[in-house]
Amino acid sequence: MPYVHISHSPGQTLDDYRAVADAVGGHTPEGLLFSVQGEETGGLHIVDVWKSKAHADRFAAEELLPAFSRTGRGPDGAATYVTFDTDSFLVAEDLRT
Repeated sequence: MPYVHISHSPGQTLDDYRAVADAVGGHTPEGLLFSVQGEETGGLHIVDVWKSKAHADRFAAEELLPAFSRTGRGPDGAATYVTFDTDSFLVAEDLRT
């Protein structure tokens, strides 16, 4: 069942996101279906949709958390998260440029 992970990291930027993504290796993690990132005055917002919670957890443990350590970037105690399973997921159009 698809698993959605939404994060809001005050004080973080798209540059922080890109530095961590580069440290991960710039590849699409196994099980990631969709990801969108945006920066607003209040910080960084990320919405990820995974094939399952197990895929998200494995990526976090094996790749993301070590990349946070290597770069010295990542969420702090002010970050907030919303997560949920879903049986409804639609991508209507590919808008990548």
